[in-house]
Amino acid sequence: MGRALELAAIERVLDAVDDGLAGVLLEGDAGIGKTTLFEAGVSAAIGRSWHVLAAQPTPGDADLSFTGLIDLFDGIDDAVLAELPPPQRRSLEVALLRRDSEEAAEPGAVSVAAVRVVRALARIRPVLLAIDDLQWLDRPTRRTVEFTIRRLHAEPVIVLLSQRPVSSPVEWPSSAAGSTSQTVESMIAALGGDAITRLRVGPLSIQAVYQLLHERLALTLGHPALVRVHEASGGNPLFALELARALIESGGRVVPGRPLPVPGRLNDLLHQRLGRLPARTRRVLLGVAAMATPGLDELRRAFDLPPGPRLPDELERAERAGLIEIRGTVVRFSHPLLASVVYATATPAEQRRLHRRLAEVVADPEAQAHHLALSTVEPDEAVAAILDRAVATATARGSTDVAAQFAENAFALTPAGGVGAARRALVAGSLAVAAGDQVRGRELFAQALEAAEPGAERAETLLRMAEVAEPLQAGIELCDRALDQGGLAGSLESRLHRARAGLSYFVGNVGDARQHAQIGLRLAEAAGDPAAVAMATAELGHWTFCGGGGVQRELFGRAVDLDRSPGAYAPRSHLAKVLMDSGELGEARPMLERLVADATAEGDLQAAAIHEVHLAELEVWAGNWSTALDHADESLLLRQHVDRPAAPRYVRAMALACLGQADEARAEAETGLAEAERTDDVVDRMQNLHVLGFVELSAERYGPAHAHLGPAVDLLRPRWNREFGDAHFVPDEIEALIALGDLERARDLVAWMDEVGGSTRRPWTLATGGRCRALLLAADGDIEAASRELGRALAEHEQLAMPLELGRTLVVDGIVQRRRRHRAAAQAA
Repeated sequence: MGRALELAAIERVLDAVDDGLAGVLLEGDAGIGKTTLFEAGVSAAIGRSWHVLAAQPTPGDADLSFTGLIDLFDGIDDAVLAELPPPQRRSLEVALLRRDSEEAAEPGAVSVAAVRVVRALARIRPVLLAIDDLQWLDRPTRRTVEFTIRRLHAEPVIVLLSQRPVSSPVEWPSSAAGSTSQTVESMIAALGGDAITRLRVGPLSIQAVYQLLHERLALTLGHPALVRVHEASGGNPLFALELARALIESGGRVVPGRPLPVPGRLNDLLHQRLGRLPARTRRVLLGVAAMATPGLDELRRAFDLPPGPRLPDELERAERAGLIEIRGTVVRFSHPLLASVVYATATPAEQRRLHRRLAEVVADPEAQAHHLALSTVEPDEAVAAILDRAVATATARGSTDVAAQFAENAFALTPAGGVGAARRALVAGSLAVAAGDQVRGRELFAQALEAAEPGAERAETLLRMAEVAEPLQAGIELCDRALDQGGLAGSLESRLHRARAGLSYFVGNVGDARQHAQIGLRLAEAAGDPAAVAMATAELGHWTFCGGGGVQRELFGRAVDLDRSPGAYAPRSHLAKVLMDSGELGEARPMLERLVADATAEGDLQAAAIHEVHLAELEVWAGNWSTALDHADESLLLRQHVDRPAAPRYVRAMALACLGQADEARAEAETGLAEAERTDDVVDRMQNLHVLGFVELSAERYGPAHAHLGPAVDLLRPRWNREFGDAHFVPDEIEALIALGDLERARDLVAWMDEVGGSTRRPWTLATGGRCRALLLAADGDIEAASRELGRALAEHEQLAMPLELGRTLVVDGIVQRRRRHRAAAQAA
């Protein structure tokens, strides 16, 4: 009623489904009619014989795992899931509660599986993915939906969303409350700004309110009374209906110039309406409000309602009053606002008693733990133990966010001085970090350290702290403190040395990294742990390469034979990076592409993001700059999905610089440099300085170029003086110095490149070093020697698949050859 324009807008989007992914977002206040329009959109899609994946989450859903996804995929047959690769099928079935599992799932596996399912459905006929009351969608489902949307482009899929501000009239005990703006904006970003139609659902006209009251309540108001109801309700249909109901029930008469003889706020009207129900009915409704999916059987058990096919009187009375709807065996409020209002009628003590009772009757372990957490305010070891089990359940379903919240609740409810306090704080901190909240993770690790016993427990905590420490030097100090703990098992001591090795590399101490990697490998071998031996072997190979030891193919071969997983720091990943840094781009590319595919198939999106960064870097060197930018952007999207920090910005910045987008490249690199300086990450600091210097060098601004490239070289030389690896900025600094006339400094750097090139025989070092030597000879006036040097450099380029470097050498060669011809002509004259 009165929504012709909004309905037409929805129909237009549905009509254009063949154009590819698009969306409609319905926005407006509670009671304004969003759900009515939402259901009209769903009905329109059903009428067109589309696949409809719909969910209408409630406040009780917000803190549980995949309640929204269960609704969305409710009608999808198991045969569709059977077509998925086994790891994805298992993860999705566990998330949907169609299979039990105690094995932890990769959080990304559910998302990857969901994309495959939606694409499979869309190949048959168009799909409507519809979510009402987006603000109450649980976080694991939100991540999955966002990931799915980002990967749909030309598929015939329409997304229909509705949301209202979280400025709810009552508080709801949910850690998700208040995240509406972030949720909506991330959904819009996933769809793309141009692909979404935002409809602000406004007030009904006075004529539409008249029609609404007549059809719903068989009420015909005179014009003065209708005007007063319309003005008082602001055209809000739910408010108008409640005002009219109150007028009917009170027998009130509308007197011109006098306030309406009923409460003037929607909440007060709803409270008044609920207050007329018997106390027992209100109590049952309170249970409906507090549950995520209120089932008839659970309500019967919780409130001792009579069994049998007949609907209990309490629920029948509420249904007659238009307060609830029964859908199969599930009870829902007729409007989401009613749940908030009903819940707010109970005192905190009544709410706790209710949740304690509901915990006794719900079957789902997560729901039981959720209710227990809300019912308990004092430390309780028994409740904490139940929450521990919920952590395991949520982790098995790939729901890291929910597992983190349960773990923190378990720690909070552990009695002071309890034996499990340190362990629970450590688990909570680790899950917080895994869910993307490193700040909270560090806080929980600090609390774990306070409770930890000396020895292994304290060392394990210090190791976790080191892994997320900022600056990185602080992580090294934490590792050293952990190693000072006595009586450590060899496996833990190995992990500590390996962690310290990695941190040493990133702060620029390659010798230290190699030394600790050797100790870590020796301890892993003594402990007899094949997986740890594989990782330690690959790490030693990587740090040995960085120290000038060349590609350790035998070491890497042993490591890969032991562990072929596609993890971010697994042996295959280390080998691919080393091959890339050594200039073996043709060998590294298919390896990295396979790693991305394997990690994505397993749902390890963090690993896939890191492999994408390496692919982006490789394609920058290979001259495929648009492809490099695509890989960098994909890495960023993957990291956002798993709530990891942005991918190293220098890779994206360099791709932008090579594409001629200097301003964008500079902004990206400046942000990356600030992040690197904050964390004391020497590697990222050098690389971002490289981009900034390269941008200036490309514009022939040699002074500003040197201002960036000089500090980068100063960071590199004392640390990585035997192998340049991915530090490709030394030739740029030499070129800037020669242009500035600082030939002595340039000569020193050329000699260093000669030394490294002579020992490593890397084509890149020899080719670019030869170009730099030619520039220096030309600056000294020895054109013939410069020409000979360029000939040798171009010969090295034949082994090097880096067209930008070849182009730069050819430019220098052209300049030198012109000078040779001019000199020859002058001598002939």
